[in-house]
Amino acid sequence: MAELTLNAEKRSKLGGSTANQLRNQGRVPGIIYGQGEPSIAFHVKELDLRSLIYTHETHTVKLTLDGETLRCILREVQFHPVTDRVSHIDLIKILAGQKIKIDVPINLVGSPAGVKDGGVMDFVLHKLSIECLPDAIPEHIDVNVADLKIGHSIHVSDLPENPAYTITADSHAVIVTVAAPKTADETAPTAETVITEPEQIKAKGKKEEEEGA
Repeated sequence: MAELTLNAEKRSKLGGSTANQLRNQGRVPGIIYGQGEPSIAFHVKELDLRSLIYTHETHTVKLTLDGETLRCILREVQFHPVTDRVSHIDLIKILAGQKIKIDVPINLVGSPAGVKDGGVMDFVLHKLSIECLPDAIPEHIDVNVADLKIGHSIHVSDLPENPAYTITADSHAVIVTVAAPKTADETAPTAETVITEPEQIKAKGKKEEEEGA
């Protein structure tokens, strides 16, 4: 699994106003959560986070923080609701020999047989929750969909066991499914369900006349 290097600085002051000042300077505030250790507040260049956040692979992070090097994984990313820029990140410190829980991207392999027959594939679950040792974290988990037919689905429970990790996701969760294509009759509105606005007004006027009679 690939490892990314980030240079960060500790945050001596906390609070919303200080965090906003950092963001205006092109920095992103964050927190490192230690497993049984005190958390550490830091900030890092926003541009340096691109290769960590905008990727379909799982990475570990070698964080250089005031002369100290920490191994971490990304826990959560928060985005600004309007600009969609990264506003905050959470990291988890990795401890050697201690298992961690992490969400790993799912990679679909092959083209479903049902799609070739005219069906529509729906990729429902994009990440899989697993537990494993830090050095055994996979970049992604492959799911073969070549034999998936129309009306069939692949669930978490259908995935084979792997000695490197334990799947902690809901076993009943659907990963991918292929649905039958909608027909013209299914997509077109029926006369019974469509009521135009003039008809609604006409019906209301008739009711008022009856009540006034």
